[in-house]
Amino acid sequence: MKNSTGSKSLRQKAEEELRNSKLKKPFLNEADTQKLIHELEVHQIELEMQNLELTESEEKSRKATEKYTSLYDFAPMGYFTLEPGCKIKRMNLSGARMVGKERFLLQNTDFRIFVSSESRNTFDVFFQKVFETESKQVCTVKLVREDHSFIVVHIEGVPNDDFECSLTIMDITAQELAQEKLHNSETRYRRLFESAKGGILILDFDTGCIVDVNPFLIDLLGYSYKEFLGKELWEIGLFRDVEDSKNYFSELQVKEYIRFEDMPLKTKSGNHINVEIVSNVYKIDNKNVIQCNIRDITKRKLAEEKLKETAIQLRELNATKDKFFSIIAHDLRSPFTAIIGYSELLADQIKHKNYKGIEEYAKIIQLSSWRAMDFLSNLLEWARSQTGIMGFNPQIVEITKMINEVTDLLNDSAIQKSVDIKVKIPQSFSIYADISMIKSVLRNLISNSIKFTNPGGVIVVESSYTDSVSIVSVSDNGIGIKKGTIEKLFRIEESRSTAGTKGEQGTGLGLLLCNDFVKKHGGHIWAESEYGKGSRFVFTLPIEKKN
Repeated sequence: MKNSTGSKSLRQKAEEELRNSKLKKPFLNEADTQKLIHELEVHQIELEMQNLELTESEEKSRKATEKYTSLYDFAPMGYFTLEPGCKIKRMNLSGARMVGKERFLLQNTDFRIFVSSESRNTFDVFFQKVFETESKQVCTVKLVREDHSFIVVHIEGVPNDDFECSLTIMDITAQELAQEKLHNSETRYRRLFESAKGGILILDFDTGCIVDVNPFLIDLLGYSYKEFLGKELWEIGLFRDVEDSKNYFSELQVKEYIRFEDMPLKTKSGNHINVEIVSNVYKIDNKNVIQCNIRDITKRKLAEEKLKETAIQLRELNATKDKFFSIIAHDLRSPFTAIIGYSELLADQIKHKNYKGIEEYAKIIQLSSWRAMDFLSNLLEWARSQTGIMGFNPQIVEITKMINEVTDLLNDSAIQKSVDIKVKIPQSFSIYADISMIKSVLRNLISNSIKFTNPGGVIVVESSYTDSVSIVSVSDNGIGIKKGTIEKLFRIEESRSTAGTKGEQGTGLGLLLCNDFVKKHGGHIWAESEYGKGSRFVFTLPIEKKN
């Protein structure tokens, strides 16, 4: 075996030592010689092992250095060593790439030239504190790269033993952009949430507790933000039926969508408003939440009601038009037929100088003419009231005088049918009324009683008063009205003409006209009857002028 320096073998060396020893020392026996050779060989082996270990240590050290250099240069973070004046003394390859410049060009460069103007003050304060406090400091700044693009970095700085500052720089541009995007998204959502022209409630999916509410709903319902927050949806008293609300919530948890087109909510002040509610489920941070969009539909409901009223008015006007033409075509013809017929008889009698019966015919013609005029006036008044062009001119008037004038006008008709009209008014008193309208009401009610009363019957007109209203009634002992018909008397869609006890024909509009005129005065009109025993029509009027 040779040693690392290429010297003679131990055996050769031992033999030489043996020869030399014979010259210097007494002669060694064979056993001592072999022992000496063995000791020398062991020592040689130890020397060779030490040389081998030294070589391996150097190799490990070299590899460790290469590994450290590689880790230092290609680490995901940039490393810079700065002198107190902020000049770059050392940096790794990743750091150089962060600022977009070759490493050899960065030596002795002021690191601050890469710090954006908006971040300069932050960095300066950070860098100063590292040396003043002799402790680790951190900051987040924007670096401007060589190509004028920018990155956002998080920097940790610590002082070292050479009175330098070691920087560890992490590129957080992606995180910052994501955070900024999220922030912008949340800002947009919050802006929309808070400025929405409709109510928004955010509920916990599992419990139904309110986790957020927008200002519109706070203003709409009158509860404060604190009164909403943390309460269960049905706990704050919005809904009329708590159990139904809980059932709806359970249904929403299953279906993840529910809609109510018209639901009444109660405000804090106790008022009720109609709203439309659309609720659905979505995720926030992988957790289900419920968003309830609540829209006040009060105006829409009012518009719908207005449309319904308009439809009813149109239907009534259409029925009015049909009635109007029906009356002109049929009912208005009857009195003029009588006038024409008796006029021909009268002319014939005069022609033949037969004057017998002339006076009677003239009276019939006159009566028919008055009836036709009265009938036409009633029809025109009704038509004007329906179209809204009839004036309302109330004044103080004595009701006794008004009733007497109407009964006098209709007395001839009653006499012809052998019906007695009696007026029972305890004393005269004044009312506040439109004279023509109330005369029309009285005329229609008394005419109807004459029409439906058998010969020999009695009609009673009575009037009384309280502190605020006068009460006028027209009663008869005629044929009466069936119970199911009474409810339809004052409705235009149900109105119809019924033949009188002698086949008298009417228009079916008289009671409608009475109803309109009485309501115009702020009064009420109704009928009481027992079929076969007669009827009683009653209406009220204000007793004095309203302020």
